[in-house]
Amino acid sequence: MTRKNINRLIGYGILVFVAGFAGGLAWSRYIQLLMPVGSIFTFIGVVYFFIDLDLNEEFPNARMDDIDDMLRYFWNYIVLKFWTSIFVFWMIVMLLMLPIRGFLLTGSN
Repeated sequence: MTRKNINRLIGYGILVFVAGFAGGLAWSRYIQLLMPVGSIFTFIGVVYFFIDLDLNEEFPNARMDDIDDMLRYFWNYIVLKFWTSIFVFWMIVMLLMLPIRGFLLTGSN
């Protein structure tokens, strides 16, 4: 699987999860069933990311080069990985809450 496809799988999984979370709270609790679907996409993407992981390829410039400014280095190597980790942790917590507590609270249903 190419790196571009892995990134798409993770990104679309996060979007489907967030759509299921927000739509489930705003409109119908059954839209929350999109949360496990988005989580599966993201988890598969993360698994493929770790299978294909080559640290020399993923972080070719582990140190900042002269052509990189501090903001670009910070964004490319730290922030994107950090936010993906936060979303994956949020997905795990929410997936544990669905079977334990049932659907999240909704105002319309």
